[in-house]
Amino acid sequence: MYKSYKINKTISAVVSALAIVLAVAPANALPGQNINTVIKWAKTKSQLPTLTYSSEAHGYGGTKGNLYFYADVTSENGTVTKEGITVSGNSSLKFTTKNSQAVKLLKNIYNSNIANDFQQSRYVTKVGRDQFYRGKNFAYITAQVQGGSAFQIISVRDLQGLINNAKYCQTHECDL
Repeated sequence: MYKSYKINKTISAVVSALAIVLAVAPANALPGQNINTVIKWAKTKSQLPTLTYSSEAHGYGGTKGNLYFYADVTSENGTVTKEGITVSGNSSLKFTTKNSQAVKLLKNIYNSNIANDFQQSRYVTKVGRDQFYRGKNFAYITAQVQGGSAFQIISVRDLQGLINNAKYCQTHECDL
């Protein structure tokens, strides 16, 4: 009887500790999460704008200073399929795995896990202006755009489909 009491007490302590860790752990906005989680997370990040829904863009976005942030969703209250950041007016910040300023920005907005995953990701291919990378946890698309640099986080399982789509759109008219 004493043994089962001790086991129950140990299990209870482990479950309680886990509940505290999960409750205190900061939310991250990442593909696969519900948009409500992303909106709440964005409110905790001083660098990010207030996100508003756009039916034309099929997602939420906003601009704060020279940073534009967006999250594409499958429906207004659905799952985030990809997220992106575009920084304009800063020629020294280019989203590459070797640009320390870009990696630092990702660490500040997301966390060191995402920044490190991107920094250690493997270059896959370039299609048009888009460069595709595969990390351990996520895949990434970067591009130099007019007046700035763009970065997207996507799920690894969506990487090949987005590469195929980008290749298709090189020779066919696509509605972006």
